[in-house]
Amino acid sequence: MHRLCHSLLSFGWVLAGSEELCGSRWWRRAHDGLRLQEPWSAPCPWEAGGSVWGNVRVPAESVERSWGGDEDIIITIELERSGHRFYDLDPLAETTFAQLFATNGARCAAPRRAALGAAACSRFGAGADLSGVSDMIGNKFCEHPEAKDARALFCRYPPRFYAHAGICRQYAQFCPFEELKSETNPSHIDLAVVNVDAEMFYALEECGAFKSEFWIFKVFVHWCPHCQQLMPLLYRLALRLRQAKVAFLRFGAVNCATEHALCSEQGWLGHPLLVAKYLGPDQAVHGAIEHWIDVVKDAQLRQMLPRYALPGEFPVLKLLLEHLPTNLVPTVAWADLFEAPPGPSGACPNVTALHPEHPTSMEDFVGNGWHDVERNFTVRRRMTDALIMLRHIFQEWIAPVGDDGNVEAFSYRQLIDIEAWVALLIRNLPEAFAIQSFLRELHRALMIRVRAAQTKEGSSLCANEWKSLTSNLLASINDVGQKHFAFPSACASDTCRMWSLLHILASEGLRKERMGLESRPAQPHAMLSALRGFIDHFFKCHYCRRHFLRQYEEGSYGRQLAEESYEELVLYLWRFHTAVSTRVSALHSCVDSDRRWPPSSLCPSCWQPSDQSALWEVLSEAKAKTKEGQPTLRALEMSAMPNEAEILKFLESSFSEQMELQT
Repeated sequence: MHRLCHSLLSFGWVLAGSEELCGSRWWRRAHDGLRLQEPWSAPCPWEAGGSVWGNVRVPAESVERSWGGDEDIIITIELERSGHRFYDLDPLAETTFAQLFATNGARCAAPRRAALGAAACSRFGAGADLSGVSDMIGNKFCEHPEAKDARALFCRYPPRFYAHAGICRQYAQFCPFEELKSETNPSHIDLAVVNVDAEMFYALEECGAFKSEFWIFKVFVHWCPHCQQLMPLLYRLALRLRQAKVAFLRFGAVNCATEHALCSEQGWLGHPLLVAKYLGPDQAVHGAIEHWIDVVKDAQLRQMLPRYALPGEFPVLKLLLEHLPTNLVPTVAWADLFEAPPGPSGACPNVTALHPEHPTSMEDFVGNGWHDVERNFTVRRRMTDALIMLRHIFQEWIAPVGDDGNVEAFSYRQLIDIEAWVALLIRNLPEAFAIQSFLRELHRALMIRVRAAQTKEGSSLCANEWKSLTSNLLASINDVGQKHFAFPSACASDTCRMWSLLHILASEGLRKERMGLESRPAQPHAMLSALRGFIDHFFKCHYCRRHFLRQYEEGSYGRQLAEESYEELVLYLWRFHTAVSTRVSALHSCVDSDRRWPPSSLCPSCWQPSDQSALWEVLSEAKAKTKEGQPTLRALEMSAMPNEAEILKFLESSFSEQMELQT
């Protein structure tokens, strides 16, 4: 049959031209309103035998089949015969589904909180002594199961890292500063930043604290690297203001790792954030806050964040402080903290401390900014981090923010992206994870919701229903972790764990594709699509999300090729990861630390000296972020180009157990 897309021009179904690809559009059956969707990159409808035909997907739960090799089941339907249409295009189908899904989600609304009593206000109201309560809440933050090892230093205020000599040797920003060393008032130290949980937050709100005090809340999780970087900067500022007897401006910290419900209800779903809370009569303060919002938040941030929530970047605080009345917050108390000294920042690693066992690695011409422990990372250790990441994703990251603002209900678009993410995991997680049966169980439940959402009645998905749907999966993850992945974590942050998970998914996809296994991986374009949807809605690192989406939409680092080939997809994620690592080094002016990966001492054949490295696209952002007048970054100065054939082999051996055994 010859497909003649141009023959349908008169019906308004496709554009003129032959052998066109359509895909993902919705068709609505005339006699009963049934909607069916074209597969991704489907051929346009074609004419044959006096009729017009098209391909559509069959709903998964309507077909008896296993997950052996489950590409979408496609059927051909008759769209039109002799001028009589059986189906019409429905360009508003997705909008209709989303609106009905949001309407049905109203049933998910949580019951109203009971009003707090006088006892709560006596504990938390304006002027109350919060020292004991803050310490108790901080201890609760640090009881989180992931507050271990290095992460335990970042779970509360005052920061624990000031008493840890080891991290001070590696990163100067985590060493005690002069104002802290000289402070003798325990109240100043303990309450410069107050640890705040849900009970305290609502008490501050209901008992009038926000009417007499201006609070800025840092919203964070202790495994977020950007949150960790902000911690010493914010604490020093807050302590300075306490020492200057500034009582009007207060700082609080909310750890969303333990305060899920509060963060979800307030819409604080990115980390770190700075949230302004002031309900008092001073119009000058309100004007400063509104100016702050107008200057900092672009159109994208206004859509992504609640009105009084801003990205947790230390320099943006200066934009607020310089517009607050000086009689309330004297400029002299804070101004010098925003004057960046020349040279590397305290966030840069001490390269000598990174190489206690192999000091010669300090001179690696590529990758001297990675710790010696990289040599000890097995695939199983990286898989351990990926499993921890999966637990965080299903237990904490995937949270509803409904299209209508109902934080107890998922939106339709979120449901679609969750389904695609779970389907990707089923196809691309290595069998060693041993959680596929529970993922399939979850996927079947999600598909029932998806298909119901695409009917006249619609459906919804509540937060408490999600917890019920994932309970068996989470129990399985914990069980598998204890039995098969009792290895030390190779990562100190969730961004690191997320990268490990993505590299593993791509490497397993490549392995399955090469071996022609019956359980085929997701198509490369499907993996990227699922990844984009997941990061757009659920990735908790606010900076990372914005950066990823911008680079993804621009097609950077070979995304188009990655959509067609797993070899290219594995390399695409590596290029993207390397670009992020070198960009962060440039932002902090870490001129002596090269974060290209893998280090040349681990893979000598992966890099070749070359004077063309300045033209390598992966380093373009690092080059653009290098501050004027600063020395050249080592990653730009030590010229080398990757041998991507060797890089691919190294990635496979690093993230695929089967390939690790072969090497």
